[in-house]
Amino acid sequence: MGERRSRRRRGFAIAGGVTGGVALGAALAWGVPRYLARRTKAASSDPYAHEPFELPPQRSVMTVESRDGVPIHVETAGPADADLTVVFVHGYMQDMATFYFQRKAVAEANQSQSMARELHRDRGVSLRAVLYDQPGHGRSGPLPRTEYGIEDLAEVLHDVLAAVAPRGPLVLVGHSMGGMTIQVFARLYEADFRERVKGVAFFSSSAAGLDTVETKPMRALRRLRRTVLPMLQQVAGWTPDLIDRSRLLAGDIGWLLTRKAAFGHVDPPASLVTLVERMNRRTSMQSIVGYARAILDHDETATLPLFEGLPALVVVGDEDLLTPPEHSRRLAAALGGSRFALIAEAAHSPQLEYPGEISQLLLEMIDKVVAEIGEGSAVSAAPEAAPEERDTSRYRRWSPFSRHHGHRLEP
Repeated sequence: MGERRSRRRRGFAIAGGVTGGVALGAALAWGVPRYLARRTKAASSDPYAHEPFELPPQRSVMTVESRDGVPIHVETAGPADADLTVVFVHGYMQDMATFYFQRKAVAEANQSQSMARELHRDRGVSLRAVLYDQPGHGRSGPLPRTEYGIEDLAEVLHDVLAAVAPRGPLVLVGHSMGGMTIQVFARLYEADFRERVKGVAFFSSSAAGLDTVETKPMRALRRLRRTVLPMLQQVAGWTPDLIDRSRLLAGDIGWLLTRKAAFGHVDPPASLVTLVERMNRRTSMQSIVGYARAILDHDETATLPLFEGLPALVVVGDEDLLTPPEHSRRLAAALGGSRFALIAEAAHSPQLEYPGEISQLLLEMIDKVVAEIGEGSAVSAAPEAAPEERDTSRYRRWSPFSRHHGHRLEP
């Protein structure tokens, strides 16, 4: 009897030890990332801690239904009858929030122009920003199939323009997959493109060849295409909801991974890490997998001559692992006369990492567009002066957003 009790106690002790070990492991797996994330957030200086990323400047919010019946979330800033409309097209696994600072820059430039028109009797132009979430991203619905093409996105861009900006000159700004969307839009709707588009900007984008990029993120995307996509196509009714729920629970682990992988700067502001991690997490696994083939197979090299003669800006971070700098260099060379900027210590989203520099470059490109369409200046609120008297410091208005680093410009 005593020996039986002794064996039972040993059994309880072992079970208790195993249970305790599992509990300790779970606590560490949950607690350590949470501790590290909180400590990192508290330690990092954050110049954007009070930026209202969820409530940016806006004039209207609406839903546009695409030809496929997909509800597309659209927001605008600036008057509907503006002289020039700037359309922002975001990239893969992000949403319109990636252009938060550039939207703010356009809104503030437009406010300056309103004051200029009052002071100088209609000198200057009015600007309007149009932003939308690509299908399957942000607050837009998904496309009604398992695999998507960039042509689908170009048609959505056309539908958005028809609904909210059917007339007047345009500047198109695309980040990553958004830049690819603009290229295909130019091919599919060449007449509209030639008539209305007066300037373009490509941030961290490519015209072709991403299937040959040998970086860890792009190799992972190719594996995703080979493994998960066939599963989606062959297993009827299969949905990745469980994976999405797991990603939502990742929390602090996802935040730490985003901080390490998505930024070129060693100490990115915590609020920007949170913003990028939230955009990534909101993109469903269905969409992540559905766009893989389209991104890897994209080749619009033959379309690029349509952009010749347009004021163009091409920007890329020197540490971009998704669309490496050589892709932007080739893109800029093909456009002819474009302005190329290689941003130091920046990864795939330089418009977020260095918003001051990128907003400044974008406004300077818009200023060229405005000069070419004969409407004065979009950036300066001052009366026209002789060339030797012009004050170039007007562009420095964006320095408060700057991380104070250098960028290299090439013709």
